Amino acid sequence: MNYKEVIEAKYSREAWQGLLYDIFHNKVKFWRTPTPIHVSSRLAKEALSLGNISLSDGETIAVYEVELNEKVDIERNRHGIRDILTTDWRNMGYAGAFVFGYRKNESVLRFSYVSETWGFNKQGEYEKVSTDTMRYTYLLGEGRGCRTAIDQFSTLKNSKQTLADITEAFSVEALTKQFYGELFDWYLWAIDPVTGVSFPNNTSIEDDDREDIETKIIRMITRIMFIWFIKQKNLVPNRLFDPEYIHTILKDFDEESTTNGNYYNAILQNLFFATLNRAIEDEEGNKRKFATASKRDIKTLYRYEELFTISEQQVIDMFAEVPFLNGGLFECLDKTKTIDGVEQAYNYDGFSRNDRTFADGRYRYRAIVPNTLFFDEKRGLFSILNKYNFTIEENTPEEQQVALDPELLGKVFENLLGAYNPETKETARNQSGSFYTPREIVKYMVDESLIAYLGESDFNRSLFAPNFKYEVAHVEEYKSIAEKLKAVKVLDPACGSGAFPMGLLNRMAEVLQRIELNTNVYEQKLAIIENCLYGSDIQSIAAQITKLRFFISLIVDCERDASKPNFGIPTLPNLETKFVAANSLIAKKKQDRQRNLFENPEIEPTKEELAKVRHEHFMAKSASAKRRLREKDQELREKLAKLLADDNNFAPEDAIQLAAWNPYDQNAVSKFFDPEWMFGVTDGFDIVIGNPPYLRIQELRKFNNDLADYLSDNYKSAVGSFDLYVTFVERGLQLVKPKGVMYYIMPVKWTNSSFGKGLRSILCEKSFISSIINFEAYQVFEASTYTGIHCFKQSKSLAYLELDRDMKNNQELQNYLSSITYNDFVNININTSEAWVLTNKKVNTVLEKLNKCPYRLSDVFDKIFQGIATSKDDVYFLYDCRVINPFEIEGYSKYLKKNVVIENGLVKPLLKGEDVHRYEPLSSDRFVIFPYDLSNDKAKLFSEQQIATLFPKGYLYLKECEDELRGREKGRLKNDILWYRYIYPKNLTLFAKEKLVAPEISYGGNFSYDLNGQYYSTTTIYGYIKKEDISISYETLLAIMNSRLCWWFLKNTGTVLANGYYRYKPAYLKPMPIPNVSIETDSAIRTMIKNLLVLKDEKEKKIVADKIEQEVFSLYGLNKDEISIVIL
Repeated sequence: MNYKEVIEAKYSREAWQGLLYDIFHNKVKFWRTPTPIHVSSRLAKEALSLGNISLSDGETIAVYEVELNEKVDIERNRHGIRDILTTDWRNMGYAGAFVFGYRKNESVLRFSYVSETWGFNKQGEYEKVSTDTMRYTYLLGEGRGCRTAIDQFSTLKNSKQTLADITEAFSVEALTKQFYGELFDWYLWAIDPVTGVSFPNNTSIEDDDREDIETKIIRMITRIMFIWFIKQKNLVPNRLFDPEYIHTILKDFDEESTTNGNYYNAILQNLFFATLNRAIEDEEGNKRKFATASKRDIKTLYRYEELFTISEQQVIDMFAEVPFLNGGLFECLDKTKTIDGVEQAYNYDGFSRNDRTFADGRYRYRAIVPNTLFFDEKRGLFSILNKYNFTIEENTPEEQQVALDPELLGKVFENLLGAYNPETKETARNQSGSFYTPREIVKYMVDESLIAYLGESDFNRSLFAPNFKYEVAHVEEYKSIAEKLKAVKVLDPACGSGAFPMGLLNRMAEVLQRIELNTNVYEQKLAIIENCLYGSDIQSIAAQITKLRFFISLIVDCERDASKPNFGIPTLPNLETKFVAANSLIAKKKQDRQRNLFENPEIEPTKEELAKVRHEHFMAKSASAKRRLREKDQELREKLAKLLADDNNFAPEDAIQLAAWNPYDQNAVSKFFDPEWMFGVTDGFDIVIGNPPYLRIQELRKFNNDLADYLSDNYKSAVGSFDLYVTFVERGLQLVKPKGVMYYIMPVKWTNSSFGKGLRSILCEKSFISSIINFEAYQVFEASTYTGIHCFKQSKSLAYLELDRDMKNNQELQNYLSSITYNDFVNININTSEAWVLTNKKVNTVLEKLNKCPYRLSDVFDKIFQGIATSKDDVYFLYDCRVINPFEIEGYSKYLKKNVVIENGLVKPLLKGEDVHRYEPLSSDRFVIFPYDLSNDKAKLFSEQQIATLFPKGYLYLKECEDELRGREKGRLKNDILWYRYIYPKNLTLFAKEKLVAPEISYGGNFSYDLNGQYYSTTTIYGYIKKEDISISYETLLAIMNSRLCWWFLKNTGTVLANGYYRYKPAYLKPMPIPNVSIETDSAIRTMIKNLLVLKDEKEKKIVADKIEQEVFSLYGLNKDEISIVIL
């Protein structure tokens, strides 16, 4: 069947019934006479039940047809259409419904799938999670792309046709990934030098035209995508992207040209900079026009008249139906000497009339983007964009149109920039994405942070519920809450592409719309943006993408009206002082002002005047007004900085840097972040929220050693091999109000790792950690990062929750998060900077019992030590060794790539991780060169002469490797007479003692017993020597360490690696509780261990091992229920 003919046509009941029958065959039943259903006349003229579909999993869904009322906007109405038939299909026992929403004689059709919230449970069964309704919808009909619908419906036809398969057929996630895959391929093509794409940058230099080309391509993509979104509002005519039309207006236009970029210059640049960025007629009466010879530097005038076949006036008329958007959205980033006063011109966008070229024909001043990149039939950007449906409204977890929504701008930006390393200038071609926060996570964190700010109560929480109903009796409470909500100050210190600020804007506007009736949505959003929301990011383009999304969110509430000025589209605000490009981690510290108690009286009026200027700039429209206000802003900044320096508020050099910060330079990134200076926020933020970057200090030092040093010197949380996110938490504590709230999504590793000790200490001292939802192994991001939602606020205890089921996708995670109640958390008292033990309720019950034991592992073992660190294992380690006589061994040297003979006195038996297994006798065919004398229980390095005399063969081997050994650690031993020594000779006397040994990384306990102290080991193995006064035998300790109980303890308190492996590090094992052990029990376990170590038959070994396991459970007094929790 040809689905395209049905989907791209006006709604026809018969045609769609045929399409559904083609998909579901005999599973679909249509009534001979459709049954009328009573619905609200406010929304629909008529609603009919057409039939139902019986699915293979036993569920059934209804099929409805709804002729919508004339006043209902099919493209915008969400909740009304979603819930219009919910009562009917629920009462009939259906799991959901297909709904065809249409109007007679109109081309648009909204085809929806509505259901209650379903998801997979712990057993992998698809079940109802919540009665909250979800709606997934296609906007179809004449003139709309249908590729997505055809592909998804074809997949549904070939599936098992369960309820889960239907949900998947309406998946927005799958659509977004498919689009991003195609766009990423285009991006790789565009940045390839072969394409010839270039931007002038420094116009006096020939070789920098591809400098930072990745960022410029991303900026171009996002500008074009923004236009694609506003095309949905008919704000930009489709003909500007039609090659057939372009042929009629451009000279020598060849859409397949790989060298000519006249389309980008003549059409797109004029659209960006001279149309969308210039008023149709400004306050001074100036209309859109072409630049003249005397005005060639003004970047809001049309140019390239020589590229057109039509007249200048016809070009102006061609763009005349496009409104002015303002907001700096399409502000040209070129800097000129005459207008901007810079010493050297920089053409970042390359929008220039100057057609001078270099010797190879490249333009000196203009950007070059060949036409084929846009129009190639298969790979061109427009070919890709034309395949998909776009919607200007951002989807929510409850309401998802199967189309590309504005959130995609954020995903594209973060994924493309995540695939490019700006420090190494390399593109990670194998990457498919970075840490963009999914909307389901954003929604939860936004709701919870706003509820925490308003005050936790059932009433406040009801304002955010999907089933909220306005009640007149609560009108005064609504007013109070609305005022408080409008006063909130929120900061995202690592805003990226604006996921959290956008989530806050939409959610705050939605709640205010619920409790403030008949208010203007546009004005409401504008007030929220100006007064409540702030952001900072280290990348300047990130702030620009955030602004793009905010602009779309404002435009969505506007309708084109040709009879009104600017077609009825309000000019957008300027957001330069709302979202800044800055390093959020670097603060400008105020001086100690005790010596100067009286503030200069000019300071406060200057601050107020600066705030007034920025308020005026927020809505300034003309280029001249913006220029005047920006000049005044600079004058006031310089004046204020001098006043503050003279008043000892800031050091003079800091004051100079403060004054130099220019919020209106879109290319610049501030080296510091100061909310008072940048935003006028003096007393902190009510909410700090975000997804801070995850980057270990070792990686940071590779490209920004100065920042790494700054963090180490200025942050208490910067301990050991710390991760950047812990410093963002500490910085957040500086920025949030004392009674404010912070919500971060970030790794949970800091809670029990050594590098998290500094942060744990700070939080305990301030009692400022409230809750953690640990996602465990569920990958919220497309990276192997174990993350969780962290709430930081004043609290006496930590509420902790672990994900208790597998999630198939983020929608199921949303369902899970929405079902969480306070009773699901376990309250844990945190009062130490040592590793925190965080577990779920059941686990915590067992842990509390274990913690009643009188000892800890640290009380039992005197030494827990790591193996030998030689700094050159290929020299010191010998492999496949054999004893050739009582005095010598022969083994393979990986460094010399040959067998060598060494005297017994210079080598020790060596264990590596793979040699040590649970309850297995130790053995190894490896040896290590050991140039130390262990007489008198001390390790004394042999002199070179002693080695030459006592071990001549060993000495010859070391001499043969001398250059390599001297070169260790960048030549550290180059001039050292003891060149053959270990650089880190630790624990050398401990190996010869009775001990337990175990690999550092292991899946389950793999401890073994070195009774005679025979074996030495590598750094991948730890040795355990018990204290002399401990009566518990090594055999019983071996049983405990190898037990499933110990493994369970480590899994719930340690750090997981890939594939379920854990680190058996001392820090994680020392807290392991150890019970009292009677002499009789110790003797019984000891006997079983000795028997087990000599058994050969695997079945017999398992029987004995299981008996030992039960003895360990008995030692700890665990009952059957508790044992089942451990072995689950």
